[in-house]
Amino acid sequence: MNARSRRGWTAADYDSQQVLLEAGHRDAATRVARARRAHPIRHALRTLRTPSKPRRGVVDWDAARRAAAAVARGDFDEASRIADATTDPRATAVAACRVLDAA
Repeated sequence: MNARSRRGWTAADYDSQQVLLEAGHRDAATRVARARRAHPIRHALRTLRTPSKPRRGVVDWDAARRAAAAVARGDFDEASRIADATTDPRATAVAACRVLDAA
């Protein structure tokens, strides 16, 4: 197998190749390259199977400030409840951390 087909490999790809070689597979590089190929049918099925989600990435800054205040007073359960009640809990939690850092 030439070096061109290995272009774009990550360290994990090389590790996978080494494991396959140690396990006795003669075509380890081919197997890793095949695993890296796109799987359009899998992607389409995953897209169809995934229920529509609310819009992500929208931060409720009021909730983030309330969650930051709850963390500041040590009420972590309340902060979690506040963040979980928003459309994007993770973005709200990150925003709360930013509010705490800015204070």
